[in-house]
Amino acid sequence: MKHRLLISALLSLFALNVAAQTNPYGIDDKCYEYFRMAESLVPDTSNDAFDYANDALLKRAQEVGDEKARTIHYICKLKRVIRFARAMTDRAEGNEMVENQKKETVGIALETGYLQYFYYSYVLCQNYYINTKQEVHAMALLNEMMDIALKNEDEYGIWQSHTYIAALYYHQNDILNARKHLQRAVKLFENSTDETLRRQSITRHCCDLADTYTAGSDSSRFYCRYAEEAAKTHQDTLRSMYYKARLSAMDKDMTTYRHYRDICLSDSEFAPMITGGEWLFSSTDAILQGAPRDSVIVRASKVNVRQQMLYLRDLSIASKREDVAAWMGSRIVSTFYSDIYALNNMKMEELSSSVHQRQLSLALQRQKRITRMLWLIVGVLVAALLAALSSLYLRKQKSKDNDTALRPES
Repeated sequence: MKHRLLISALLSLFALNVAAQTNPYGIDDKCYEYFRMAESLVPDTSNDAFDYANDALLKRAQEVGDEKARTIHYICKLKRVIRFARAMTDRAEGNEMVENQKKETVGIALETGYLQYFYYSYVLCQNYYINTKQEVHAMALLNEMMDIALKNEDEYGIWQSHTYIAALYYHQNDILNARKHLQRAVKLFENSTDETLRRQSITRHCCDLADTYTAGSDSSRFYCRYAEEAAKTHQDTLRSMYYKARLSAMDKDMTTYRHYRDICLSDSEFAPMITGGEWLFSSTDAILQGAPRDSVIVRASKVNVRQQMLYLRDLSIASKREDVAAWMGSRIVSTFYSDIYALNNMKMEELSSSVHQRQLSLALQRQKRITRMLWLIVGVLVAALLAALSSLYLRKQKSKDNDTALRPES
């Protein structure tokens, strides 16, 4: 009864919002309502509301035979486990929780045949590893995902693998490897007939590819144009406008630059989508307006994304602002070495922790084997002792019987 009341209360809270939403997953409408509730409650660890909503999703999915909704139920469970695991201080225990839930989720995805959720499970877990500074684990997981996709000749899985391996390399400032995987993802998209893959967007891939080349170069311009042509969503269009604004600044086309800059800055989705985008535009304005070096540096120092810093350096060179270009160059070099040092330390700590955990696991396994052996020895000894006592008892009993038989009658 309490369960039904809570679900009813949650539904009443979500009814207006859900009613205004389409059902993009193509699942049962009631399942979609429960999914929306569960999805929104993933971060809320203060009560059991998530469990009630997600259990209701599973129950409804089973009632109507909606296998996709049932798969999504397990995706929500994985997100919830990851939410708890990220907050845990015992990283090994958190990892084990995540891996166990991933195993269950990918098993369901394989069972139902919704392979996009099979790969999505891997993506969620690699995000968890990156967010908990376990990039070695993340890369190992993505390589495992790639191996599975290649083995099954699954184009969508291979594309996803290239996409996220590229993102990890990009995060690590390994631009050449990032470019290689991005190009493979784009080429695979172009040649694929896989319906799930063809529904995806490659605008982000093209924008990231543009960033792997010198700003304003032919290759950079090619991928910026490609990004615009491939746009499928509002965010795609907004991202391509951001890159058009940057190219217009390089070309000193101030009218076009200001047009796209203003569109980006007035859009509420821009700031969360492009980290530091506002400061890049502010720095660009200062460079183009010929502001004093110190004034430019105050703004440019707020830009911390490596590829944005490289853009500002290239813009400064194109604008003949050698003073700003020199400062940007020295900052790029210093942050590059500090980032590499921090990344290497993080990887070494992760590997050291993994080795320690492995050694601990081996020690525990060794101790278990020793304990089992000791119990086996004790068991053998006890069995031998019981056998000896039994034999002794039988001999005594036999001797007693013989004595009785030989005793003369009175």
